Amino acid sequence: MTALRPTLRWAAAVAALMLAHQVAAKAVRDSFFLLVFPATSLPLMVMAAAAVSVAAVPVYAQLLARFGPARLVPAGFLLSAAAHVAEWSQPALTPAVAVVIYLHLAALGSLLLSGFWSLAAEAFDPITARRTYGRIAAAGTLGGIAGGLAAERMAVWLPPGSQLLMLAVLHTACAALTLRTAPETPIGSGARGALGLESLRELPHLKPVALFVVLGTASASILDFLFKSEAAARFDGASLLRFFAIFHVATQTLTFVVQSVATERALVRRGAGDAVSALPISVGAGAAAALLVPALPLFTAARGLETVIRGSLFRSGYELLFSPMRPADKRRAKAFLDVACDRAGDALGAGIVQLLLAAAPAFLVSQLLGVVLVTAVLSAMIGRRLNGLYARQVERRLVDHAEAVVDDLHATGWRTQPSTLALPPPAASAPADMEPAPRVEIDEAMTRLAALRSGRLDAVTRALEAGGPFDTPQLAQIVTLLAWDDARPHAHRALVAHAAHRVGMLVDFLLDQETPFAVRRRLPRVLAELPSQRAVDGLLAGLDDSRFEVRYRCGRALDRILESHPQLTIDASRVYAAVARELHVPASIARSYVVIDPDDGDSNGTLEPVGPRQRNVEYVFSLLATVLPRAPLKAAYRAIHSDDRLLRGLALDFLNGTLPPQLRPSFWALLGADTSSIGQLDASRAADALLESQQQPVTASEPDAPGQSGPTPSATEPSGPR
Repeated sequence: MTALRPTLRWAAAVAALMLAHQVAAKAVRDSFFLLVFPATSLPLMVMAAAAVSVAAVPVYAQLLARFGPARLVPAGFLLSAAAHVAEWSQPALTPAVAVVIYLHLAALGSLLLSGFWSLAAEAFDPITARRTYGRIAAAGTLGGIAGGLAAERMAVWLPPGSQLLMLAVLHTACAALTLRTAPETPIGSGARGALGLESLRELPHLKPVALFVVLGTASASILDFLFKSEAAARFDGASLLRFFAIFHVATQTLTFVVQSVATERALVRRGAGDAVSALPISVGAGAAAALLVPALPLFTAARGLETVIRGSLFRSGYELLFSPMRPADKRRAKAFLDVACDRAGDALGAGIVQLLLAAAPAFLVSQLLGVVLVTAVLSAMIGRRLNGLYARQVERRLVDHAEAVVDDLHATGWRTQPSTLALPPPAASAPADMEPAPRVEIDEAMTRLAALRSGRLDAVTRALEAGGPFDTPQLAQIVTLLAWDDARPHAHRALVAHAAHRVGMLVDFLLDQETPFAVRRRLPRVLAELPSQRAVDGLLAGLDDSRFEVRYRCGRALDRILESHPQLTIDASRVYAAVARELHVPASIARSYVVIDPDDGDSNGTLEPVGPRQRNVEYVFSLLATVLPRAPLKAAYRAIHSDDRLLRGLALDFLNGTLPPQLRPSFWALLGADTSSIGQLDASRAADALLESQQQPVTASEPDAPGQSGPTPSATEPSGPR
């Protein structure tokens, strides 16, 4: 992380200057245009700007592929600064000058923004990107606040047009920073630079992202028209520029708050797809509110909410989608999506506005807000698929590096370098006095590790079934194979047979939130078959995991270990704390818990399911079985699912006498128990009665027969709420 700090500081500084320019430029662009044109001309201007932007994309993409973003982006900033100086030198603000300024900022500004994020995406790996993009965006937001304040004050203190010189200075500073300190990036040949629909044919997994961008920008364009047309009717001259500047300062301030409080947490816990999906949800909410009260304050709030979410959760999540991609694909895709699709959305939104202006101006506002609601719903549906897209991109990059060799082992994995050698041309010959290089021998351990990492099921299976011992890098690779359904049984057996001396490593994988969820939810079963105090302590720490299935599996594994090895110890206070947390989960969420993996080999008979599965109830009882008398607790679990009121009463009496008082109210709510039926038997007498009743058959109170597990979730069904 220390080595990345200069790169992070560079990215944050450029983002701050770039967003300062962008926010000030928006206020200048919109106010200048509305000073010489009516608001009804905005849709035509937006469509013209979109056409210019889309036309520039192929040229930009070819240059990006040929020279790389480290060279092209600084040149673009310098070109933009020169254009600002030329615009400032004009003697008056004529319609032609206003149009040129609008086209300049709309077209070149979006290309430069895309180029900067291309630089950032190639500078950070996916894990680092997830933790740093929020900070970079936050720095940009602070710059945006400063830019908006500067534009507002300059509108008061200085003559019109002076803001253009400030914009030129900001882009000159961006050029200097990116030219001197930007990380080096590979330069392509230019052969793969063509963009357009061909990009979606060659990269079909990006189609949902492209559609999401088009719909999201279209809805934002419609909201923007409603907001600006109302503002133009209320303000004019310098007051209009001040209004736009104050609006952008306010939205940038709120954006910074969201970035500081929620963005990084959302990316780490929920993923890029959920962060991106926050945009259509916020747009739909704002449009619905404005539909009820169609006035400038509500239009301002709706547009502001869209701007805040777009600049915080959406921007960081959207850029994260590209971090696992290959650099060549990333450059081509980002230029197409960031500019072509974004401007196509602008054109679509402006076209809808223009069509409704001509067809039904009397109902313009309500119809436009209705269109925004429809596009928001469609975008939200697409956004639900984007987490899967990110996961597939990670898998593709892993496959690309399947032939990599191990370079350096770390605590949570290893760093790899591609196994490519720079060889001299065939005609070159070594000097006569040069010793030949010694032949590199690949030992058996490296051969086995290569087989485990090959991605071929037959090779992986042979390596696992050949038996151990396995060294530490091999065991670490076997842990990752738990996520592969076809290889999982073989990996499980290999770990159980050969990882008893590496329980600490297994626990590290379990507790590392960067470990894939499929691995974390399957490791507790392995640890359950490697009983030790270290395994118990690690599983106990796993009860704090944010995913229910991981907690559920850790609880069952603890129950299994402590039943067969009662000499091992467990911290009862931490168990009760985990029970308390689970009891406070809202019932509507807890009832929706499902688990992905079936229970084969996971149950030791301590808590046989009775009636339809209630995973949250099973989890709580599994935890309690580690600190309370197991045999009567098992009987109590079966009894509370019985139709026999006596057995249920005995079970409640036993639980009432053994549970800590602070847990009882929430526990009764979990069971749906009638507390008035709890008698005065002490816990020991209730336990004896329950043990006697265990010899009698129990009738389930639900349609399933006794002992059946109820419906089993599909293997592909997503895990329940976290």
